[in-house]
Amino acid sequence: MNDGGLRTVQDIEDFTRGTDFLSANGGGVPEETQVLLKDDLNRGLDLTWVGLEDLADDDLVVCTFFSGSIAPSSFDPSEMERQMGLERKVERPLVAAVRELEAFTEKKFDAMVSVEIGGINTGHAFDAAANLGLRMVDGDYAGRAIPEADCITPNIFGKRIYPMACVDYYGDVTYLKDAQHNKMAERLGKFIASASFGIVGCAAIALSGKEVKDIAVPGTLSECLAIGRTIREAREKSLDPVQAVVDELDQAWVLFRGTVATREWEDRDGYMWGEHEIEGEDAFLGQHLKLWFKNENHMSWLDGEPYVASPDILEVVDPQTGEPLSNTYMEKGQQVAVIGVRRRPQFDSEKGLEALGPRHWGFEVDFRPIEKLVQ
Repeated sequence: MNDGGLRTVQDIEDFTRGTDFLSANGGGVPEETQVLLKDDLNRGLDLTWVGLEDLADDDLVVCTFFSGSIAPSSFDPSEMERQMGLERKVERPLVAAVRELEAFTEKKFDAMVSVEIGGINTGHAFDAAANLGLRMVDGDYAGRAIPEADCITPNIFGKRIYPMACVDYYGDVTYLKDAQHNKMAERLGKFIASASFGIVGCAAIALSGKEVKDIAVPGTLSECLAIGRTIREAREKSLDPVQAVVDELDQAWVLFRGTVATREWEDRDGYMWGEHEIEGEDAFLGQHLKLWFKNENHMSWLDGEPYVASPDILEVVDPQTGEPLSNTYMEKGQQVAVIGVRRRPQFDSEKGLEALGPRHWGFEVDFRPIEKLVQ
């Protein structure tokens, strides 16, 4: 029986730091989820989780997530909201989306699982579970943050992500009953998000407990809490938090330290696309690392040669504090450390690499495991 969870404000802050760390610098920043989870704690809601083994085979497990881009918005929707007579009246769109999906499918859900580990989706899913009285599963469908439904284990294992219910902050409700495939379902969700001024809350991927146990990445919520706690405690002890978190994880390495030399990005098709180039310092003086991202980091080149790539995790952190950074707000001239973490075993298969490897992003590069690159 897994009896882990968030029982203090400190737990919440450590947990969201850990979800941010495994986001590969995408997944959104966690400040909003901290506010929600602290509110849940103050109201006495249950913020514990259960292990995959605690699910019954016939439990019905739902997944929630936001659809939209992590790009820094240059468009203030307030004037359009005023012109259209819109009022923000839904505080927790994911809670509303689950209720709408239950009504649409005429089924009641027993538990909640996060679609990914990220600064926004994981914490919001946990908040939704607490407010709905659902058990939260200690696991997720990627073991990291990802930008597309193609990249999650339900898609790899042939599960449909629809039917799907979408609710925005204005209370508008959209149902996606059917689609030709998951890619089209996600595309439709992105258009709904665009119409809702950038973001919409979704409930989808209703699977049995048996299916979830077969395909989910186990133990990732517990891992997030441990990661966040390790970074904080290292700082409190005046230790190097970057090295401390690398030592905490099973297979992780400090790949690079340096300064962001260039930064380019664009908001396209509902995603943030871009590159960062980092000039090496200290042991990496004279070297250059380039990172390519689509919301999250997916490719890197060391001195012009292909280096670590998804599904392995590339996470950029503050070298002094160990705090995870975000592609949304990274700045030219900022000092950084780059950490590499081994991919989850679910992505070691041919289908897993097709879903998240270099060729999925359009790069004619063979995937090379991080554990071999760093030998």
